[in-house]
Amino acid sequence: MDRVEQAKAEVGHTRVSARVAWTMAAAFLATTLALGVAEPLARWGAAGEALAPPWRRAVNELSSRSREARSAIGEGAFLAANRNLRAGLDGFERALEEDSLLQERLLPVAQAALLRLGLGNESAYLGREGSLFYRPDVDYVTGPGFLEPRILARRALDHQAWEPEPHPDPRPALIELDADLRRLGIALLLVPTPVKPVLEPGRFASRALRARPPVHNPSYPPLLAELRAAGLGIVDLDAALLLLLDRQPTLFLDTDTHWMPTAVEEAARMIADAIERLGVLGVLDDGGGGASGTYQRRDAMISGRGDIAAMLHLPSDNQRFGEQRVAVSIVTEATGRPWRADPRAEVLILGDSFTNVYSDPGLGWGTGAGLAEQLAFALQRPVDRIALNAGGAHAAREALAREPGRLQGKRVVIYQFAVRELASGDWRRVPLVSPDPKSQQGAEP
Repeated sequence: MDRVEQAKAEVGHTRVSARVAWTMAAAFLATTLALGVAEPLARWGAAGEALAPPWRRAVNELSSRSREARSAIGEGAFLAANRNLRAGLDGFERALEEDSLLQERLLPVAQAALLRLGLGNESAYLGREGSLFYRPDVDYVTGPGFLEPRILARRALDHQAWEPEPHPDPRPALIELDADLRRLGIALLLVPTPVKPVLEPGRFASRALRARPPVHNPSYPPLLAELRAAGLGIVDLDAALLLLLDRQPTLFLDTDTHWMPTAVEEAARMIADAIERLGVLGVLDDGGGGASGTYQRRDAMISGRGDIAAMLHLPSDNQRFGEQRVAVSIVTEATGRPWRADPRAEVLILGDSFTNVYSDPGLGWGTGAGLAEQLAFALQRPVDRIALNAGGAHAAREALAREPGRLQGKRVVIYQFAVRELASGDWRRVPLVSPDPKSQQGAEP
């Protein structure tokens, strides 16, 4: 028979001898048992105790959820109790994995060996010229259209049984956000923020040099067209950032997911221009202390190690990806005091880590030079900010919903989000106001 006929005949009929089967089963059991025994022994040798404190916390959490499950079952809430217990089991397993001493010691060595072969890991890809790329960013560019019905259906099912069902389609959430703000007399500007492979595909692979940036997901242009047709305002950063790229080597940090300080400043200038065109801001009073809208900038140099480099979990002495030094413009009030978000400002920016980089010291790139600060400088007006580094597509909107008072006196809301969230984020709807106009304070008739 030919190869096709042979393949059809053998599919589903793999033959494994008893000796091979027993050998493979024994090897699997021995490996599993060895890891289970080696971890506590390593803990004994490292800290003099078999159960490390992080493990104890995981055990305590699981025990607490088990007690809750037993009490809930007595009340008839069996399914809810089961979901709660399964979530506890999942957290327990992740705690064991993340706090494993064997993983802590062996993973960096293994990753360093893979790096010599030109390989990254499940989160970090190696690019060209010493650059690193975040896998969800690459998946956004190379994956199928995120608005394709089959993709939306598949993503809606992609969650654990104890987690809320995700909402992969961004359109309902964005349109609802715009409608809620309109009822309060507030304008919305969306700022989809391009990620590294969108504007610099040539740094990822030599074959991508032929691609003309921006290289977006196939569903991105139709999404923008649909949102604009629905009346939403969008600040498209791509063209201006590509012009900036003509004047400097890169728009993104080498081993980080985020943009360079100059790209942040350019984005702030574009957003400020879009706000000015709306013509909705009031006349500033001369209240002093920064409230008058007078902001200054001073140049500084900062160094940081990229978040993608940290995802590689390399040994501490590995020098393949060191710190990068960049110039920033730190924004201060006229008095010289550091910039501060002003809840009384007419402009509110909702954002993610692209807003917070150069603002949140936890991201490793200094303070005082992030997107909100640069927007305040470009406008010469106070700016309010709600920006969260984690939580995905819904975190900032949920934070705003928990603080409805933050919308008091607002004229414009800027909603900044990384474009990768369009293909991987949970776009659950988060109502900001009641549909009853009588219950809305400050709403325009």
